Amino acid sequence: MSHLLDVNFLLACGWNSHARHATARAWLEAQSVFTLCPLSELGFIRVSLTPGYRASFADAQAALANITSRKQACFVSADLSVAKLPALTSHADVTDAYFVELARAHGLKLATLDEDLCRKPWAAGIAENPC
Repeated sequence: MSHLLDVNFLLACGWNSHARHATARAWLEAQSVFTLCPLSELGFIRVSLTPGYRASFADAQAALANITSRKQACFVSADLSVAKLPALTSHADVTDAYFVELARAHGLKLATLDEDLCRKPWAAGIAENPC
Protein backbone atom coordinates (compact mmCIF):
# COMPACT_ATOMS: atom_id res chain seq x y z
CA MET A 1 0.00 0.00 0.00
CA SER A 2 1.24 3.45 -0.85
CA HIS A 3 1.58 6.26 1.66
CA LEU A 4 0.77 9.91 1.19
CA LEU A 5 3.63 11.87 2.78
CA ASP A 6 2.57 14.68 5.07
CA VAL A 7 4.65 17.82 5.49
CA ASN A 8 6.64 16.75 8.55
CA PHE A 9 7.54 13.42 6.97
CA LEU A 10 8.54 15.12 3.72
CA LEU A 11 10.73 17.58 5.66
CA ALA A 12 12.45 14.68 7.42
CA CYS A 13 13.13 13.04 4.07
CA GLY A 14 14.37 16.24 2.45
CA TRP A 15 16.72 17.80 4.97
CA ASN A 16 19.83 16.19 6.49
CA SER A 17 19.47 18.57 9.45
CA HIS A 18 16.15 17.02 10.49
CA ALA A 19 16.49 14.82 13.59
CA ARG A 20 14.61 11.95 11.91
CA HIS A 21 16.26 12.30 8.48
CA ALA A 22 18.16 9.01 8.46
CA THR A 23 15.19 6.84 9.45
CA ALA A 24 12.66 8.67 7.27
CA ARG A 25 14.94 8.63 4.25
CA ALA A 26 15.76 4.93 4.72
CA TRP A 27 12.03 4.16 4.84
CA LEU A 28 11.42 6.27 1.71
CA GLU A 29 14.24 4.56 -0.19
CA ALA A 30 12.71 1.15 0.60
CA GLN A 31 9.30 2.05 -0.86
CA SER A 32 8.26 0.84 -4.29
CA VAL A 33 5.82 3.76 -4.46
CA PHE A 34 4.96 6.81 -2.36
CA THR A 35 2.53 9.64 -2.93
CA LEU A 36 2.61 13.42 -2.68
CA CYS A 37 0.02 16.12 -3.24
CA PRO A 38 0.19 19.88 -3.86
CA LEU A 39 -0.55 20.59 -0.18
CA SER A 40 2.42 18.53 1.05
CA GLU A 41 4.70 20.13 -1.55
CA LEU A 42 3.56 23.65 -0.62
CA GLY A 43 4.01 22.88 3.08
CA PHE A 44 7.52 21.59 2.43
CA ILE A 45 8.49 24.82 0.63
CA ARG A 46 6.79 27.03 3.25
CA VAL A 47 8.47 25.40 6.25
CA SER A 48 11.83 25.11 4.47
CA LEU A 49 11.90 28.91 4.14
CA THR A 50 11.40 29.45 7.89
CA PRO A 51 14.28 30.30 10.26
CA GLY A 52 14.30 26.67 11.43
CA TYR A 53 15.63 25.49 8.06
CA ARG A 54 16.87 28.76 6.52
CA ALA A 55 16.66 27.39 3.00
CA SER A 56 16.54 29.66 -0.01
CA PHE A 57 13.60 29.17 -2.34
CA ALA A 58 15.93 27.57 -4.92
CA ASP A 59 17.40 25.19 -2.31
CA ALA A 60 13.92 24.22 -1.10
CA GLN A 61 12.81 23.55 -4.67
CA ALA A 62 15.92 21.44 -5.30
CA ALA A 63 15.43 19.42 -2.10
CA LEU A 64 11.81 18.80 -3.02
CA ALA A 65 12.74 17.85 -6.59
CA ASN A 66 15.21 15.31 -5.18
CA ILE A 67 12.19 13.49 -3.77
CA THR A 68 9.49 14.20 -6.36
CA SER A 69 11.64 13.25 -9.32
CA ARG A 70 12.12 9.68 -8.07
CA LYS A 71 10.45 7.01 -10.16
CA GLN A 72 8.61 5.82 -7.02
CA ALA A 73 6.85 9.18 -6.62
CA CYS A 74 3.16 9.40 -7.46
CA PHE A 75 0.90 12.40 -7.19
CA VAL A 76 -2.71 12.93 -6.24
CA SER A 77 -4.67 16.13 -6.59
CA ALA A 78 -5.80 17.95 -3.49
CA ASP A 79 -9.32 17.43 -4.77
CA LEU A 80 -11.20 16.65 -1.58
CA SER A 81 -14.06 18.93 -0.53
CA VAL A 82 -13.81 20.27 3.01
CA ALA A 83 -17.32 18.88 3.48
CA LYS A 84 -15.61 15.46 3.77
CA LEU A 85 -13.71 16.45 6.94
CA PRO A 86 -14.75 14.89 10.24
CA ALA A 87 -16.22 17.06 12.98
CA LEU A 88 -13.21 18.87 14.46
CA THR A 89 -12.82 20.70 17.75
CA SER A 90 -9.58 22.58 17.06
CA HIS A 91 -8.21 24.78 14.30
CA ALA A 92 -4.93 22.89 14.74
CA ASP A 93 -6.51 19.73 13.29
CA VAL A 94 -7.83 21.14 10.00
CA THR A 95 -4.83 20.47 7.76
CA ASP A 96 -4.08 17.14 9.42
CA ALA A 97 -7.68 16.05 8.93
CA TYR A 98 -7.50 17.08 5.29
CA PHE A 99 -4.38 14.95 4.78
CA VAL A 100 -6.04 11.99 6.51
CA GLU A 101 -9.23 12.25 4.48
CA LEU A 102 -7.33 12.81 1.23
CA ALA A 103 -5.30 9.67 1.91
CA ARG A 104 -8.47 7.73 2.76
CA ALA A 105 -10.23 8.94 -0.40
CA HIS A 106 -7.34 7.70 -2.55
CA GLY A 107 -6.92 4.35 -0.76
CA LEU A 108 -3.64 5.40 0.89
CA LYS A 109 -2.11 5.52 4.34
CA LEU A 110 -0.70 8.81 5.64
CA ALA A 111 3.00 8.75 6.57
CA THR A 112 3.55 11.17 9.43
CA LEU A 113 5.94 11.70 12.32
CA ASP A 114 3.11 13.22 14.37
CA GLU A 115 2.28 10.68 17.07
CA ASP A 116 -0.58 12.86 18.37
CA LEU A 117 -2.18 12.75 14.93
CA CYS A 118 -1.85 8.97 14.84
CA ARG A 119 -3.88 8.79 18.07
CA LYS A 120 -6.80 10.92 16.80
CA PRO A 121 -9.94 8.76 16.46
CA TRP A 122 -10.68 10.17 13.00
CA ALA A 123 -7.15 9.25 11.84
CA ALA A 124 -7.28 5.62 13.03
CA GLY A 125 -6.21 3.15 10.39
CA ILE A 126 -4.93 5.87 8.05
CA ALA A 127 -2.27 7.98 9.82
CA GLU A 128 0.83 6.09 10.88
CA ASN A 129 4.44 6.70 11.69
CA PRO A 130 6.25 4.17 9.50
CA CYS A 131 9.68 4.79 11.08
